[in-house]
Amino acid sequence: MTNDKDCKNLVHSPSHAQCMEHYGCIYENNHLVTLLVDSRSGSIVDANKAACAYYGYSLLEFRALHISDLIINQDEEPNEPNDFIKKALPEGKHSGNQVVMDRHRLANGRIVDVEIHTGLITMLGKKCIYSVIHDISERVKSELMVKESEERYRGLVELCPEPILVHSRGIILFVNNQAEVLFGEVKDELIGKRVDSFFSEDYITSDVYHNFITKFHTKAKETFRMEQRFIRYDRRIFDLEISGAPIIYKEVKATQLVLRDITESKVEIERAVRLQEHRHAAPFPLENRVDLQKLYVPAATLSGDFFIFHKINEEQVVGIIGDVTGKGITAALNISAMRVLFMDSLLVTQDPVLLLQDLNHKATQYLEEDYVAVCCFNLDFREGRLKASGAGINEFIYKPKDQNGKRMTVKGAPLGMFDNSEFDEVIIYFDSGDRFCFYSDGMDLLDDADELSCDFEYLRDSIVNTPLQDDCTWLSLNIR
Repeated sequence: MTNDKDCKNLVHSPSHAQCMEHYGCIYENNHLVTLLVDSRSGSIVDANKAACAYYGYSLLEFRALHISDLIINQDEEPNEPNDFIKKALPEGKHSGNQVVMDRHRLANGRIVDVEIHTGLITMLGKKCIYSVIHDISERVKSELMVKESEERYRGLVELCPEPILVHSRGIILFVNNQAEVLFGEVKDELIGKRVDSFFSEDYITSDVYHNFITKFHTKAKETFRMEQRFIRYDRRIFDLEISGAPIIYKEVKATQLVLRDITESKVEIERAVRLQEHRHAAPFPLENRVDLQKLYVPAATLSGDFFIFHKINEEQVVGIIGDVTGKGITAALNISAMRVLFMDSLLVTQDPVLLLQDLNHKATQYLEEDYVAVCCFNLDFREGRLKASGAGINEFIYKPKDQNGKRMTVKGAPLGMFDNSEFDEVIIYFDSGDRFCFYSDGMDLLDDADELSCDFEYLRDSIVNTPLQDDCTWLSLNIR
């Protein structure tokens, strides 16, 4: 080994034996895979024990190889002889240590991805590229899998008809093409901006977060769904249903948001709500016969509860109170269908049992898998008689004048559940001052018959401030 300079720590230059001992410590016995490559020809000058073990070549075999014999390109063909030297010595000069990424073929034919850290030293009078080699095959494989996964993700979200964006701590990282349409800006203008800068502070509803703005400053820990108003730069207003879920995007914890435009559907729901409120405001057809009190408290914006009164003549009224499956538009459609079917059945009969039998037959035909719970009653004021039958709503309260209320039971399965359902009938003869209370199953939170036959004000105060699991409808018919 040549000695260009005296060792700064020694008065005299080290001996050849000292140099070889030092060489063995820092090179030959080093656990790092290391090669010495001639900086002019590219021939392999030396290889340490770790290199021989890793590549599977003996030292003599290594010294017969050129560095290009190890390197292959993406097509698994050998590289040009001087490619490695050009990378290690840019412009033919040593300009500091370099990091070279390559693919090498081992003696057994296996191909590995390597990261080579290079420097320049003098060895036996030759300038050699000192090359420390790290196997990064697993890292490259992982990066490739992440890249492929991201490409698949991008492909899938671009096919989604809904706007999708990904953000981390409120900063937008990714948007699909539909998001461009919604926000009215191209992707490059959206990425890097804050999500909350696009939304108004007009908070609508959320079962998960109390404050929309605060939510975008933190990472979502679970899936959520909420509604939020979005006012675009051109003042166009969108009501959005936002579904969010935590994801890992480019190795960063992030939140994916799917934005569904519900502007039109909310308009339709509001129309349906107004229609339903109008229907619930309907008076009793024979107001000179009954004082009617009504309590209606929906658990959702648009409930499935309904009731109908129909005057047969000046002495007789048929009524029905019910609860259809579903909420929102589905409930509105089912309620409308039940009204049509009920009025059609009234052309056949006004008897509660026969009405329910006919409605049950129609429900199994037209409502498919949707069920309807109802209680049907006929008030005959000439006879002073009430007939009532139940199909899913199987009880009501009868309160004789100056007496406690009695819970009356009328058994029967919901309409549409069974083709051959049977329905019980209760007949009650009433006098002036008696009272009947009919209610939907949401009123089950009041178990006592006396409570269910209380005045409107008591029931309102008991229910309005209670978290409801279902809609509540209560009708009180006070016989004059």
